[in-house]
Amino acid sequence: MISSKTYIALTKFGIVGGLSFFFDLSIYYSLSQFIPTYAAKSVAIVLATVINYQLNKAWTWKQKGRNNQTLAKYILLYALSGTMNVLSNEFFLMVLPTAELVLNLDYPKQALGIPIFAVKIDKFFAVIFATIVGMIVNFIGQKLWVFKEKQAK
Repeated sequence: MISSKTYIALTKFGIVGGLSFFFDLSIYYSLSQFIPTYAAKSVAIVLATVINYQLNKAWTWKQKGRNNQTLAKYILLYALSGTMNVLSNEFFLMVLPTAELVLNLDYPKQALGIPIFAVKIDKFFAVIFATIVGMIVNFIGQKLWVFKEKQAK
């Protein structure tokens, strides 16, 4: 059973993570149309990490002021989890079947509709699964290492 304090932190972490995820996903999908997926995912993670750090520091873990040691730990943690995120994303892209969800606009007496929306399902689920891998590493790392509460002496 987790404590109420940990539950609240996990909830806030989840909300911040959700916002970061949408940002990550938007950047990833946009850039992956023009550059390789590993590069698009790398850029998306770096940009989402900046948002994630600021929100988690101030809201989830209630840390104030500038602390270079905390920032250094955060960067190391995100280098590890970011690498795991990119590698797991590529892994899931390899193992998930390629599929696309297309929403067509059908005109009467037209055999084929006009596609108005398309999502590559394999990319979508690869991002979700890779994000879960990164999220587990990040929560544990932030709680137990980066933003660990100082023990009273």
